[in-house]
Amino acid sequence: MTRAAQALRCHEEVVEITESRGESVYLGRSLWSAGVALRGRENHDHLAGLLRRGLQLARLGDDPFSAARCLEALAWIAADRHREERAAVLIGAAETVQRSMGAGPIMFPNLQVHHDNCENQCRRALGMKGYDAAYRTGTGLHFEAAIAVALDEKTPTARTDAPTVLTRREHEVANLVAQGLTNKAIAERLVISHRTAQGHVEHILAKLGFTSRTQIAAWVSDPRPP
Repeated sequence: MTRAAQALRCHEEVVEITESRGESVYLGRSLWSAGVALRGRENHDHLAGLLRRGLQLARLGDDPFSAARCLEALAWIAADRHREERAAVLIGAAETVQRSMGAGPIMFPNLQVHHDNCENQCRRALGMKGYDAAYRTGTGLHFEAAIAVALDEKTPTARTDAPTVLTRREHEVANLVAQGLTNKAIAERLVISHRTAQGHVEHILAKLGFTSRTQIAAWVSDPRPP
């Protein structure tokens, strides 16, 4: 068995273990790793599906580290599909999310060549002005907006007709989300574990039928019953 095959087998085991236990952070990161490892061997739709799922989990877990990696890899796939404008937007978005953590655009030096190839292809196809315009669009996207663009979602809007079915603790967490606190900050404020805070946020999103923290914040400001 080749090293690549062994690595993919390990990722399959991670997926199996994490899914059976309801864990999402390492599941999302393993999906990204598998998607990058399979690039060039599998069809684009399958790879994009892995990365999109990883991006959804990064949003649920408030995990910009994983989100930036998925955004970057989705840019490479967009370029492979000759969707250079989209690729340039995603490159810019990935860099903004990454820099929000105080890090550079590429976390793993061995992947720099893929970034460079993608960027060069986009510049050739779009021209310097076209590339710069698309790139600036991406850099102007915040965490939630970048993910919404990558997942082809409309700008998140709140479901103000959602029923009030949250527990007292979930209402407390929702209010902290509306204040802009991360899961880590919520955990510290409520003296609970990071994983527990993440679980509360995931339950709130599921109960209200939302996909983003922005929607929770909007709902908190106007939680009208049906």
